[in-house]
Amino acid sequence: MRKFLIGLIGLLALAGCVSSGKPAEDIRYTLTKDLSYGSHERNVLDISIPNAASEGVILFIHGGIWMYGSKDNCPVFLDDFRNRLVVASMSHRYIDETVHINDLEDDVAAAVAFIREFCLRNNVEPGKLIVMGHSSGAHLAMLYAYKQHGNSPIPVAFCVDMAGPADMGDIAFLYNFRKLRWEKFFYQLAEKTSGYQIADGDITAEGYSESGRKMLAAISPIHFATPASPPTIIVHDAADAVVPYANSAALNSVFNVYGNDHYFMSLYSGIGHFLGAKEIKSGALNYDKALEVWLVRVMNEYIEKYCKP
Repeated sequence: MRKFLIGLIGLLALAGCVSSGKPAEDIRYTLTKDLSYGSHERNVLDISIPNAASEGVILFIHGGIWMYGSKDNCPVFLDDFRNRLVVASMSHRYIDETVHINDLEDDVAAAVAFIREFCLRNNVEPGKLIVMGHSSGAHLAMLYAYKQHGNSPIPVAFCVDMAGPADMGDIAFLYNFRKLRWEKFFYQLAEKTSGYQIADGDITAEGYSESGRKMLAAISPIHFATPASPPTIIVHDAADAVVPYANSAALNSVFNVYGNDHYFMSLYSGIGHFLGAKEIKSGALNYDKALEVWLVRVMNEYIEKYCKP
């Protein structure tokens, strides 16, 4: 388990958000790093503002099972948007015995409010918000989009969910963690994310008790999805051994029933939970190239549809 944890942490915490290898004359934005949006030492973010009028805001939230990673876990492909959108990448507090998902949700809300004020101070109209993330970051992005879209200081245009846990109560989660021999860690993670002390019988060999299901539903984005939820781009590979592919399939089904506009990038390429992410020399992450091209194209279509006045 220790070796697997080290490998997982390494993959999730590799990062850099700045260099795309573009010539200097092609970079038409100003990047400001390590801005504090809250009182905790991890309440920091990086933000770039285009020199021309912005078409909206992208906020990226890193992965790392809510306990690792940082704002530096920003995909290189977001550089494709920096010349025309505000792009921010945030760090948040880590979960522990006293910090739970609701606290991380507060961090995301504080970051969005800060980004709006920062834009206005720099004479930039923020427009609308694209909230996105990978893995646990996608989980937080979905919670914000589905729970706060009605009162977000920057109106939510759409959400991008990259292999995020949509349904923490999906029994496939337990099976995945058993295969990884992470069952004890799964219980600890459930307690830390929810703030709920797991009692005997809440999680059994057969699944979850009624109280266990309620505990996990309270932190599951799928249970906050409604017909009024913002559009969502869902990205998931069927070979994901950490977050069950069934999570995204279920979310896709819910939106089909509700009639929400959404796009399910259902992958069968074997790139797994990390979506083919590779570290480059700068420390940034390049995802699977075919996925990057596809996702950038779909995001551009959604920006045109939902971010334009």
